[in-house]
Parts: sequence; structure tokens; C-alpha cells
Amino acid sequence: MDTRLTELLPAALGIRNGDVKIIKNAGGVISHPFGSVIRSLMVAIYELGVKEVMVVAHSDCGACHMNSNEMIEHMKARGIKQETIDMIRFCGVDFGAWLDGFEDTEKSVKGTVRAIMEHPLIPEDIIVRGFIIDSVTGELTKV
Repeated sequence: MDTRLTELLPAALGIRNGDVKIIKNAGGVISHPFGSVIRSLMVAIYELGVKEVMVVAHSDCGACHMNSNEMIEHMKARGIKQETIDMIRFCGVDFGAWLDGFEDTEKSVKGTVRAIMEHPLIPEDIIVRGFIIDSVTGELTKV
């Protein structure tokens, strides 16, 4: 999602437009095992022939500082009613698990890699690797 990576990531990987399938989301995390990120990965693997998945997070990620309580306050300030938030909680949504950020980028990348590798619908022959890119220099570090 971070626009600083628009040119840095392709340069770090030595790729051009069309060379890879890129799935972007806030924080590079999988927040639900059957959510849109896994669905997109399955389309890439089963329909587009992807053989390798690279999880790439970046330094100075705004998602690591996310706080669900603060975000809920922002929602209410923008007109979302408390009743709506309460109803969503009643339906089983844990706002903390869904919206809170992470403290350790490397640990987060490793968790995302593990979630993909252990997913029951992702084939075992898919290569999954994790990286962190420096959002200033473009240096790519394997984790």
C-alpha cells in the first residue's frame, strides 16, 4: 500500500510491470485464513500459475502503529454509530485482532509466511519466502 515502494520494490527485485503478480494490503499480514489475501493467492497459484510467493514488508510501516481503539474513535468521528460497532462485535468480530498493528516487522513477516505455508489450500510445492525492504534505500533483507 505504501506509495514509497512503487519504484523501490521493482528496482530491488529487478522486475518490470507484468513480470510478477503483486497483492498489496495494510501491513502485509493475513488477518483471516479465508479472507481476500488468501483468495488472491489462490487465484494467483491455481489460475495464473504462480510458483513462488514473496511476502515483502517494509521499514517504517504505518500499520505497525495501528491501534484498534483509536481507529474506532476515528470511525465514530466520521459518522459510524456505536450501535454499528457493537453489532459487529456481537457478530464475533474482534476489532483488536483485526485492526491492531504489530510491534516487530520481522516477526510479522515470519507469521505471514507461516500462515501461507501451513494453509490447507496452498499446495506444498509453492515456495514462500519473507523479506523486509528498507523504505528509504530499497535494500531488501531476507527474514
